[in-house]
Amino acid sequence: MRRLSLRARGLMVAAFGLLAAAAQDGKKVTWAGQTQLDVPYKKVGNKELRLDIYFPDENQPQDAPVLYYVHGGGWAAGSKDKGGLPLMRPVFEIVAEKGFVCVSIDYRLSKNNGVLMRDCVTDAMDGLRFLRKNADRYGIDPEQIVVWGDSAGGQLAQMLALADPEKFPGDPSLAGSKVRPVAGISWYGPTDFTDVGLFRTDASDKRADRFGNRIVGNSKGYAANREAYEEMSPYFWIRKGSPPLLLLQGDGDTTIPFAHAPHLKKKADEIGADLTMVVVKNAGHNWRKAGGSPKPGVQEIQKITADFAIAQIRNKPSRIPSKK
Repeated sequence: MRRLSLRARGLMVAAFGLLAAAAQDGKKVTWAGQTQLDVPYKKVGNKELRLDIYFPDENQPQDAPVLYYVHGGGWAAGSKDKGGLPLMRPVFEIVAEKGFVCVSIDYRLSKNNGVLMRDCVTDAMDGLRFLRKNADRYGIDPEQIVVWGDSAGGQLAQMLALADPEKFPGDPSLAGSKVRPVAGISWYGPTDFTDVGLFRTDASDKRADRFGNRIVGNSKGYAANREAYEEMSPYFWIRKGSPPLLLLQGDGDTTIPFAHAPHLKKKADEIGADLTMVVVKNAGHNWRKAGGSPKPGVQEIQKITADFAIAQIRNKPSRIPSKK
């Protein structure tokens, strides 16, 4: 496929971005560079799944690295619009200064509609396959993709980094586009569904096995669905040669309790996998205060996240332009 010049592609994206921004005014996306919003990446039945692309303001290399964001929401809520909101957008902005293209995706949601967590994983993998297939169109390097997500999206990001994509075939039109992320980042994402104890909390409204129905469509639990629970648990996918993984977890989180991060960290250390864990003190889910001011604070968390992504491609310095 012939690659468009950066100038030609820039003009095309700018025009599209203006139209899309107008159409999506309610999303309140503020971005200094160009955007392509609501790009269809696959179709399931009558439903199109879409992604948003945020280009750097300047200095985009010809083959730009990618930060690929997967939203949270319990696999049942949320949308790609979260990538443009204040908690996430600063991470996009920091990496964009280093030439990254940022992508935020939608995926099918589990709302008693037959959609299971496995479908969410498959959709997120198809988004990566779409980027591989269309790398020339967007000027990206599919060999330099860092995946990131929060909460349910944190589990999905872990799965993208650790699981075997061949086990999650999706859209046949994307099947020939193989891609593996170079690293993953998880904000307060669950790591193991087989250990109900990891989900126990003092919160009266949080059942320990509350996500079982989203894994298998029933509430029979791990004993009756061992294979499915293990398949959705990053704990069972991590290997010594897995891509580097960064886990950030609040010690006061009652939605996805703190125990998840050290649980996976312990296994990673035992097998020699590359996993970094950052404990955020006094923090609950979404970095809310839990007994005090979170340490590190939100801005530092955002910088830690962005710096980790940038560090994963330092072995290819030609990909990262310097700001003039």
